[in-house]
Amino acid sequence: MNSFQNDLFSVLKRSATTLLNHGAVIKDMKSLGYRDLPFKRWSKQTNEPVFTSNFFLMNTYMSMDTAKSTREILRNDLDIVYISIINQKEQPKGEIECDFEEILKPPAERASVKALRDGQKVGHFTRQMIYKRTEKEWKAIPKSYPIAPPRQ
Repeated sequence: MNSFQNDLFSVLKRSATTLLNHGAVIKDMKSLGYRDLPFKRWSKQTNEPVFTSNFFLMNTYMSMDTAKSTREILRNDLDIVYISIINQKEQPKGEIECDFEEILKPPAERASVKALRDGQKVGHFTRQMIYKRTEKEWKAIPKSYPIAPPRQ
């Protein structure tokens, strides 16, 4: 193993030991691979931007109070870029409705867009732009003026 793998192993071991010392039971641990981060993070040691990282998922059983205190400890670890704890009981369960056909429609035909437009207020700037456009169109229309009768 090279230095990178040794460092990765020591970080995972330190994290798992911290969880176990605080009363967590680790059900399983999965590597999600080396990926791009969804947004730029900053390294705690060098204060340089981090764009990629190793992702790991640890499925544990612990109380939420323990999870919060453990999260604070792991957040202060210099080798961990980001940590997140998710409570599975709070996650929505059941079927998710798929409205793919609705999404594929052009925006003008979608019911959600129509509902937004119906309840929409027109702001001052938009109102001014509409007024100027209609005024410009009105001026562009040729007007026929009555012709004065010839003088005698």
